[in-house]
Amino acid sequence: MSAPFGFQIIIYLFLAGIAAGSAMVASLMLHRSAPDAFAVGKRSLILSIFAIGFGVLFLVADLANPSEFFLILTKANPTSAIAWGARIVTSFSLVAIFCWTLYRGKSTGSATSAEFAALWVLRLLALALAIYPGFVLMQGKAMALWNTWIIVPLIALSGVRAGFAASSLLSGTREAWSLNRRAGEKVLLVILGLLLVSLLVVAKAFSLLAILALLTSVLIPFALLDRAAGALASLSILVGSFVLRAWLITDGQSLFF
Repeated sequence: MSAPFGFQIIIYLFLAGIAAGSAMVASLMLHRSAPDAFAVGKRSLILSIFAIGFGVLFLVADLANPSEFFLILTKANPTSAIAWGARIVTSFSLVAIFCWTLYRGKSTGSATSAEFAALWVLRLLALALAIYPGFVLMQGKAMALWNTWIIVPLIALSGVRAGFAASSLLSGTREAWSLNRRAGEKVLLVILGLLLVSLLVVAKAFSLLAILALLTSVLIPFALLDRAAGALASLSILVGSFVLRAWLITDGQSLFF
C-alpha cells in the first residue's frame, strides 16, 4: 500500500511555509515609509508569489489526476481540511498577486486605506496558509506523530520562520537582517519545545531524520543568531524547515524509518 503523502508534499509544505512567512514580512514592510524597509517588502512579496506558485505545482503533481484539485476546490466536503486548504491556497495566491499590482509601481510605503486593508487580508491568509497543513495531517491519522495538536503550531511556526529567513536572505539589507533576528530567538525556543514534546512524548523515538530535524531546525540556527553570520543562519533555518517536514511526513507514515 503506497503512502498518501510523497516527496512532492514535503516540497510543497516547505514552499508554502516560505510563502506564508515572506507574505507576512511583506505585509509588515510595505506600509513603511523607509525606502529600505519598503524594498524588503516588495522583494518578500515577489518571493511569496513565486514560492506558492511553485508549491502548487508540486501539490498538483502529487495528485493522481491534476484536475482533482479543482474538484477539491469546488465540491469537496466543507469539513475537510484538504478542501479548506485548497481554498486558502487559491485565495492567498490571488490576494498576493493583487497586492503586487497595487505596490509594484510605488517606491515608498505611503499606503492608502484600501492598500493597507489589502495587506491585512494578505497577512490573515498567510497565517491560514501556515496553519492549515497541520490540520490536514491531523485528519490523516497515520500515526501518533500526527494525531496531536502539537503538529499545527510546529508546522506553522517553522514555516513562517523559514519565510522570514528567506526574505532576509533575498533582501540582504540591514532592515531584513534586523527583522529576521527579532523574530528569531523566541520562535526558535518555542519550536524547540514543540519538537522535544513531539519526540519524547508523542513519537517516543529518535530516528535519523528526527535528530537531523532537531539539529538543523533549532540548535544550529540558535547558535548562529548571536554571531555575524546572518546569511548562514538564514540558510540553516531554511534547511531545518525542509528537514523538519521530511521527518514529519516520512516518520508519520513510517516510510523509511
